[in-house]
Amino acid sequence: MRRNLAALVLFCSTAAVFAIVGADDPYRFFNWNVTYGDIYPLGVRQQGILINGQFPGPDIHSVTNDNLIINVFNSLDEPFLISW
Repeated sequence: MRRNLAALVLFCSTAAVFAIVGADDPYRFFNWNVTYGDIYPLGVRQQGILINGQFPGPDIHSVTNDNLIINVFNSLDEPFLISW
């Protein structure tokens, strides 16, 4: 009887811990400012599109099921499309 009671208490405690613990997928926030700037891809100066002053743009470090929130501010004089 005492053994059954101990097993029941252990089971209930474990179930309570799993019921309390919860994890959501993390959110990753990025702000990108898109501008024109000088780039030198082959050693020759030319105008290119920069993201946060970088060419190529910044790395996105994330894993499966991460929620990405990317605010894109277009400082170009024309529409800009980003796709992936």
